[in-house]
Amino acid sequence: MLQPGVIGHSMSPFAASMLLVKKDGTWRFCVDYRRLNDATVKNKFPLPIVDELLDELARAAFFSKLDLRAGYHQIRMRTGDQEKTVFKTHHGHFHFKVMPFGLTNAQATFQCLMNAIFAKYVRKFVIIFLDDILVFSETLEEHLEHLRLVLTLLREHQLYAKESKCSFTQDIISYLGHIISKDGVATGPEKTHAMLAWPTPTTATELRDFLGLTGYYRKFFAHYGIIAKPLTSLLTKKGFEWTERAQIAFDLLKRGMVTAPVLTLPDFARSFSLETDACDTSVDAVLAQEGHPVTFFSKALSMRKQKLSTYEKEFIAVMMVIDKWRAYLQQGPFTIVTDHKSLCNLQDQRLATGLQRKAMAKLVGLQFKFWYRRGSDNGAADALNLDALSIYQPAWVQEVANSYATDADAQERLARLAIISPDDDGFELYKGLIRKQDRLWIGKNTTLRTKIISALHDSAVGGHSGTTATYQRIKKLFVWEGLKGDVADCVRQCQVCQHAKHEQSKTAGTLAPLPVQTAPRRDLTIDFVEGLPPSEGFDSIMVVVDRLTKSAHFILLRHPFKAPQVTKVFWDHVVKLHGISRSIVSDRDRVFTSAL
Repeated sequence: MLQPGVIGHSMSPFAASMLLVKKDGTWRFCVDYRRLNDATVKNKFPLPIVDELLDELARAAFFSKLDLRAGYHQIRMRTGDQEKTVFKTHHGHFHFKVMPFGLTNAQATFQCLMNAIFAKYVRKFVIIFLDDILVFSETLEEHLEHLRLVLTLLREHQLYAKESKCSFTQDIISYLGHIISKDGVATGPEKTHAMLAWPTPTTATELRDFLGLTGYYRKFFAHYGIIAKPLTSLLTKKGFEWTERAQIAFDLLKRGMVTAPVLTLPDFARSFSLETDACDTSVDAVLAQEGHPVTFFSKALSMRKQKLSTYEKEFIAVMMVIDKWRAYLQQGPFTIVTDHKSLCNLQDQRLATGLQRKAMAKLVGLQFKFWYRRGSDNGAADALNLDALSIYQPAWVQEVANSYATDADAQERLARLAIISPDDDGFELYKGLIRKQDRLWIGKNTTLRTKIISALHDSAVGGHSGTTATYQRIKKLFVWEGLKGDVADCVRQCQVCQHAKHEQSKTAGTLAPLPVQTAPRRDLTIDFVEGLPPSEGFDSIMVVVDRLTKSAHFILLRHPFKAPQVTKVFWDHVVKLHGISRSIVSDRDRVFTSAL
């Protein structure tokens, strides 16, 4: 580097440490500029967003990639700032005459230069990310002309490409970790192999690195948010503890990388369709054109949002994806596909809640229409329900398998299915579990059945729905003989439902004052004072008051007392002294209203 003029000798009183890093079979010279970077005023020039760059490639069929040779070294350092880049070696101190790697503002400076040089062509037939240049065209003739313009511009500014890293007039090309063709964009094989070979993380740092890699490709994962949640939850302050659920999520992400689909590149001349769905624990969406996915979105819901109603969750799903994909959707009319029919009438509804007003504010200015599709047909966004059960409730699945060991009917059915599966009744054996029409079969295990009903009725997911709604929710996931009757019994015995259910009796009349009394001992009031400290075995007092004279009797009682005991002491202490009264007024105490 000294002979070509990249570096020069320095007498600076300070210097940074240097090290060599091997990359692409060659040694890259690096300097530790952390202390210099801390004291540097940051350049806020933005780097391009990779997904936005890829969106420019619609309809392109030919591609060429140029990688600049030592791109940073093609920018000279200002003379007065060269002394700040000093590094030390066993041969002495040296400073850079050109921009070195490792400076905090190096990326922003280089991107600014490239944008300025290619300003006439950027996002027309050229996209640039630092020193990676991609030329794209619809036809070969156009592509050759575009290449000539780009190469001429590079020569004029004395920027040089590294031939071994360049590719010309390709129909399939690798760029920024993606495989690009006229059919769309897919994940890069290098990253796929790296993910498949990734060992099970043992620390939060290793897990964070893994999630960083998978997160880069999350738009290829239909349900990334809910799959990754068991892993992201390990990065909290509670500490790192690898669990079976985390291992399941880890394996699912690795498998998902291999099976990731090819996403079509967005064509802004055509309309988009937006499919949304909200399940108990996440919201999911697909942006598509003519039935081909452009990108996926998935986000796990917080505990607070999981307690919301289905209607509110569907609302949230729409708002989230509108925010996420506004750049696509504001280009023209689009369709929102949902399996929640009430959303289709959103534009005609009175905006009664803050959530509705917030949603409409986000939709103002957008040309959209809702299209209702039944949940059974909404496969693109609604395919996660059973997967969510297996990820978030592995104990249920294991408990179902364990229940077969003590169930004679289950053992008999397992033996039959081991010979032929599925059988004539539609039952099949799947990973050690008995299923019927993709629903888990539950044997004669009352405890497990009650647990399942409670989880889908008593919880925030169930919201204490009625018998029919709870039954419909459960039968989507489970099946057993007498399911509907068991659900009806549990709902009937649910104390919360009994206290909160709608009153079926006639409305009580309005309150009216009692008539004024004209004679003593004819009309009495009665009440109880309870919860007193015990005295000689007594802990309650029955108070009987004459409504006219206000004279009172205080009669001792002890718990438990019922109507017969109250009647006896009332007769002994009141009736024997004053006779039978015309009326007795009480506050409907349980002693008077319950059965004898």
